[in-house]
Amino acid sequence: MALDYIETSKQIVDAVGGVDNIASATHCMTRLRLVLKDEGKANDDAVKGIKGVKSVIKQGGQYQVVIGNEVSNLFKEFKKLGNFGDEGSAPAPVKAQGNALQRLFGFVAGCLTPLLPAMLGTGMVKVLLVLLTTIGVMDATGPTYTILFSMADSFFYMLPVMLGWSIAKKTGHSVPLYMVIGAMLCYPDLITLLGGGSEVARYGVFLGQNCTYIFGVIPVVGASYTSSVLPMLLMTPVMGWAEDFADRVSPNVLKAFLKPMLFLLICTPIMLVVLGPLGAILGNVLAAGITALYNAVPWLTVPILSAAMPFIVMTGMHYALIPLAINNFAVLGYDVVVIITMFCSNICQGAASLGVALKTKDTEIKSEGIACAISAIVAGVTEPAMYGINMRFVKPMIGAVAGAAASGLVCGLFGVRGYTMGGSPSILTLINMIGGPNPYHGVIWGAIAAVIGIVVAVAVTFVLYKDEDNA
Repeated sequence: MALDYIETSKQIVDAVGGVDNIASATHCMTRLRLVLKDEGKANDDAVKGIKGVKSVIKQGGQYQVVIGNEVSNLFKEFKKLGNFGDEGSAPAPVKAQGNALQRLFGFVAGCLTPLLPAMLGTGMVKVLLVLLTTIGVMDATGPTYTILFSMADSFFYMLPVMLGWSIAKKTGHSVPLYMVIGAMLCYPDLITLLGGGSEVARYGVFLGQNCTYIFGVIPVVGASYTSSVLPMLLMTPVMGWAEDFADRVSPNVLKAFLKPMLFLLICTPIMLVVLGPLGAILGNVLAAGITALYNAVPWLTVPILSAAMPFIVMTGMHYALIPLAINNFAVLGYDVVVIITMFCSNICQGAASLGVALKTKDTEIKSEGIACAISAIVAGVTEPAMYGINMRFVKPMIGAVAGAAASGLVCGLFGVRGYTMGGSPSILTLINMIGGPNPYHGVIWGAIAAVIGIVVAVAVTFVLYKDEDNA
């Protein structure tokens, strides 16, 4: 029976404490993400008992209601029930709960989640272009390719601008001002200056790095900030303080122009002299560390992370890993830690549900298991399988983890890498693995790894699962 979006939305609102208890509401691919004014008013058991709800996760100041593939349709009705805001118009945030690490990860995930539609859409266009040029259908030097690639690459190139928008929305600050700081990092003349290409600038060396100077004395280390995430994230507390400070010291009669001017004059040198270079250095160090670990023990690194990925997804922290993948693409040209491990994990979550469907004699569970398997394996949407089948019956999760580890072992041993980001990792995103010296190496071994992972996950689940255990 189809989900009644209107009735389900009303029940969720009532169960979380009513319209007045919801500060803001957004959604990602599978979850309704609420910020509640008082989480103590939410009845978790009542929410979990609503038809269509898979689970409830409280993380990073968000009350996350796991719905599955239908969440976008449900949200259309949900947002009609109150002035909750959305990805583009969230009110000032309620203070996040949890320890410092949980708040940090929750903040990063909250900034990246609104950008996912554009990120995945442009990423898939890049994947399509790679495929078309590899098989010789499209000329990489022609105008059609240039136009499409410009559109697809623009999101990643201008990522600091996009982050300026999402960070300002997340923190309740001025969107245009934050976007200006991001746009500055992508400005062509600044890129030329920091890259050493200016014919009139004075260059020198600071801490072993090439630099130029502000006012002739303050060193500005050369770095590239397009496609970067860390500099803008590091600037978040500074931008918040700078805007509040500028607002306090600006007389009302001058505030219209003095406040934004002070904000920009404060943030620009701090970004270019301190936090921008720091973010670039951290990104390079992080990429180097990942490369060293992967090169030393790929057969161990990838399977361990693949096996752990479902538990990372349960916390909602998988979105906080996106900056890591973006950084790897920018620095290394490929990613393994996020793209490949999620590929292995997602497919095997679906395979475990398939194992339950093959073993059970319960018609309803069989139907649900098949649907969840298709969702995870084909679309990369794992929450229905994870919460509807695998965690619900426990033993299938063992099969999913075992399958992910086996699949990850193959990917690690044979150097499977993701060269582009597009779509939630699934069997369809094998095309993300086209690239490198041997373009089809990753696709072939990725497909083999997927088959092995599916076989292991189905077999282990089939052996362990018993209908009578759920009676």
